[in-house]
Amino acid sequence: MKYYAHSKEGEPPECWQLLREHLVQVSNMAEDFASFFNASTWGRILGENHDIGKGTNEWQAWLRHVNNVEDTAFSKFYIGHVKHAMHGARWLYDYLSQAGKLLSYCIAGHHGGLSNWSDQEGVGLKSKLAQPQEKIDISLRTPKIEKNLPFSISDGAKRFGFQLQFFARMIFSCLVDADYLDTEAFLDKEKNEWRSQYPSVEELCGRFWPKFDSLRQSAAPTPVNKQREIVLNNCLEAAKQEPGLFSLTVPTGGGKTLSSMAFALEHAKKYHKRRIIYVIPFTTVIEQNAAVFRDVLGKDAVLEHHCNFIPEDSDWKTRLATENWDAPVIVTTNVQFFNSFFSRKPSKCRKLHNVADSVVIFDEVQSVPVEKLKPCLEVLKELTMNYDVSAVLCTATQPAIGQSDEFPSGLQNVSEIIQDVPSMFKRLKRTKEKFVGEIDISGLRNGITSHEQALCIVNTRQQALDIFNALPEAEGNFHLSALMYPSHRTQKFKEIRTELAHRRPCRLISTQLIEAGVDVDFPVVFRATAGMDSIAQAAGRCNREGRNDKGQVHLFKFKEETPHPHFRQTAQCAELLFDKFSGQLLEPGCIHEYFLHYYWLNTHRMDEDNIVETCNSGQQGNIQFKDIARFQMIKTATCPIIIALEDEAISLVDQLNFMEYSAPVLRGLQQYTVQVYPYQLADLDGWLEQPKPGIFVLQSPELYSDQTGLICKPPEGAAFFG
Repeated sequence: MKYYAHSKEGEPPECWQLLREHLVQVSNMAEDFASFFNASTWGRILGENHDIGKGTNEWQAWLRHVNNVEDTAFSKFYIGHVKHAMHGARWLYDYLSQAGKLLSYCIAGHHGGLSNWSDQEGVGLKSKLAQPQEKIDISLRTPKIEKNLPFSISDGAKRFGFQLQFFARMIFSCLVDADYLDTEAFLDKEKNEWRSQYPSVEELCGRFWPKFDSLRQSAAPTPVNKQREIVLNNCLEAAKQEPGLFSLTVPTGGGKTLSSMAFALEHAKKYHKRRIIYVIPFTTVIEQNAAVFRDVLGKDAVLEHHCNFIPEDSDWKTRLATENWDAPVIVTTNVQFFNSFFSRKPSKCRKLHNVADSVVIFDEVQSVPVEKLKPCLEVLKELTMNYDVSAVLCTATQPAIGQSDEFPSGLQNVSEIIQDVPSMFKRLKRTKEKFVGEIDISGLRNGITSHEQALCIVNTRQQALDIFNALPEAEGNFHLSALMYPSHRTQKFKEIRTELAHRRPCRLISTQLIEAGVDVDFPVVFRATAGMDSIAQAAGRCNREGRNDKGQVHLFKFKEETPHPHFRQTAQCAELLFDKFSGQLLEPGCIHEYFLHYYWLNTHRMDEDNIVETCNSGQQGNIQFKDIARFQMIKTATCPIIIALEDEAISLVDQLNFMEYSAPVLRGLQQYTVQVYPYQLADLDGWLEQPKPGIFVLQSPELYSDQTGLICKPPEGAAFFG
């Protein structure tokens, strides 16, 4: 009798995919995927056994029934829909003991997701494995495997549980991707052929250097650009080093974006790495950096993958690459990257095996929330130790995350790329920082208006609005807020840069969003006290190109402290260093001491969901994948609101009412969308339209300020989203 894995709608069984063929092809792919972390045997055995549950008479009868195929050999076995994933899981668990236990998670979850070993509801893997199963065609089963784990065990048994669940998730990724790809190749060959047609790393190097060299040659011979050349040369020298864990500590404005890419390309070429993954904390920066990389590497090489990115419907290649990250350059977010390494869902885990044998650059690494620091560091350790990843921690404010007596879970053997970090910071110092003490709105207004061009950065939207409203009315006054939709912000940035370039009056009041890689250059910056990393980023917007001898950075403190505990604590930690490091606030010694103190205060909060301990409790293979998946880099969900005030936005919203598939229109509306919290959405009840379920549109000009971007609640001036 013939056993089939997949049918084609409207086609006879002769056109279906044979089960043996599917098992062999998935096995070959999973074996290849897992070979990049020395687990090819594990990948092969998963592929060979993942769908053997389809080799039951009951499943074959169901497949024929749903396709309206009469087959007397199987019709008597029809009992309705039959699940197939547990058969291979039970078979390997019974035959291979502990190795089989690990494999059984992957096979049992290759459709629905990795489950807990046990739980109170009785639906964990343990109870499922104990249930009886139908008879399987014995010829389909091939349980031969090397039982030794293919990774180095670190810190004795201390981290073994984490390493075990990590390895299980990686081989799960190999199986899931191979299964998806083979099924896709059978059902939609044209779609499948769009995949993996990418330039090699060597070809990317050939594209990169002519364009980058052209940019360097056209740059003015300023002191800042000379230091950027030193950064680049250090990166190229470090690229020759053995793969491992690196740090790139460069002052803001030191050219680390393209220099770090140069390191990644040359390192990948020398050590035959498969791809480069650039991990960025902020979506406002990711779009900017992705555009830079596309310009020097080509559109066909760079995949941008984050929550705000919707590829064109016609761009099948990009849409497919977001599923499994098989492009040569990936630009993504901390949220997308780290969440995937703790997820239990096949769609999230599918791409993980493609992270192995790559270069991963973590931009602004200090922005990893302290509440998530330990789980994220464990991921970094494991990738660089056992999955042939070279990782680069890239920032101007390198956090104190090295292993020490005070921080035993920190990173070891981190190689700094810049050969003389203190000297680099001294040579690139373009500002003079001074703490001016406590100040009120009136005093701050006077300080700002005493300069023709000045930037003021504060910690909350309410503070920014209060200061902006306190300024004397003038053409050169600007305000920035995250509640401005992207198109609005882009227009404001254009106006601001024009005023700065023409040396006309320009006074900008902003929240900290201006610090996220925004390229502006003010002679004077006022910054409310905050963490030293934020202060350094603010200083990076001052005298950025070194046109003045020294830009002025005035640090101030409001008489009334911010109610937000995070801003209050980071500011207090920074203020402790103002006297000790007077005149040297941006230098590495000050930054290091700041993070030592801040992390010491928050040691108890570095794993708020107890993820690492939950992982380590699975040392015997009793892994609680569902519990581990509690990890989320950002827990507070926001809701998008479309601000439809411009003609283009209004036209696109009108089209939503008549389109069955709205993705193309929603893509165009991203430039007119802001994110608000659920309680803020409720505040606007009655003022929002809903052209489609879950899509909210604000079309009331009186509720949206053109200058400040804030969405106000009626009656006018009563409140706003602070």
